[in-house]
Amino acid sequence: MDRKRDFWSVFKEIIDYTLKYKPNIMLISGDLFDRVDPRNPPRTKVIQAFRSIHENGTKIFMISGNHDGAKSISEGMSPLSEIAATGYAEFFSSVDEVECKHIRIADLDVCISGISYNHEAKINSNPLENKRIPVEGDINIFMFHYSLEKFRSRYMYSEPIVFPSSFPKNLHYIACGHVHRYMCKRYGETLLCYPGSSERLSFQEERDREKGFIYLEVGLNGVEKINFIPVKARPMKSIRINISENISNPSYYIVDLLNKYANKNIIFRAVVEGELSLEALQRYDRNEIFRKLVDKFFILDIVDDKLILKNIDIIPPDDSYRSPIQEFKKYMETLIEKERDEERKKLWEDVREMGERKLREAGGF
Repeated sequence: MDRKRDFWSVFKEIIDYTLKYKPNIMLISGDLFDRVDPRNPPRTKVIQAFRSIHENGTKIFMISGNHDGAKSISEGMSPLSEIAATGYAEFFSSVDEVECKHIRIADLDVCISGISYNHEAKINSNPLENKRIPVEGDINIFMFHYSLEKFRSRYMYSEPIVFPSSFPKNLHYIACGHVHRYMCKRYGETLLCYPGSSERLSFQEERDREKGFIYLEVGLNGVEKINFIPVKARPMKSIRINISENISNPSYYIVDLLNKYANKNIIFRAVVEGELSLEALQRYDRNEIFRKLVDKFFILDIVDDKLILKNIDIIPPDDSYRSPIQEFKKYMETLIEKERDEERKKLWEDVREMGERKLREAGGF
């Protein structure tokens, strides 16, 4: 699929930059993959890329994130373990203790440490509490994959949160993953950065000006140079369309409006809202809109669950009257309500969100 190629394309930009400029170290702070069981083709491509980087003189260090780290014994091991087994990268796999590796660069002892994402960490707990972060080198670098207090992801009220008090003095740089926006902050002499995701994953990221990665130079006195390197991520845009009674043909109106935004390079979402009479609503044809516009965008998503009947309360006599999205949503909400384990409840919420999105992409309503 073209969309899958998007993710490989931006990753290849990072690989090509690394091969060209030959940094001493490459840090991957979690979620190299978006799932714990990626297909063989992307695994193979990553191993081939890492072999080239390794043979080019750059040492690679990785931790797993909330997507590519195993949640339970039944899920087996992270795919990063397979990559580490090739010898092309170092993987800090522990979720309980900070692991470290010392390497020598220009007669300096560089201590690189990290801890992988712990799926059993409690909500709002500090997963780095009482964890020893080593600062034994001339230069000390630490990696983690969590939200930081005041730098939170969209799950800000239902996930573990790292507090700056966990960071020891004499850390030169902290390489963070999990938050999808590029952000940096200093804590004394320590610089902490989230490079953000290299590709947009949802419309929550449509306003992110750029996607990319970080190139930096670290010396004895800390980070001496930092550059954010943008990549060619797929643009996203969404608009809201309010449909009123005085629009005689809602479908024609929407098609005419969206044609003005036609761009085969963009992922576009139209959120259709309004209160219509039954007669007016019958003139709205979602499938017709798709047929006329689907070739005008890279991906088109039409969200119309807020398009409702005016002054009419219809109670369906049984479940067979629910739309596919409504039926799926009701089923998932039942599972979420019955679930007592907070981590599993969060997982069901993710499944509901992804399922609704996939149903809309498939033309559900």
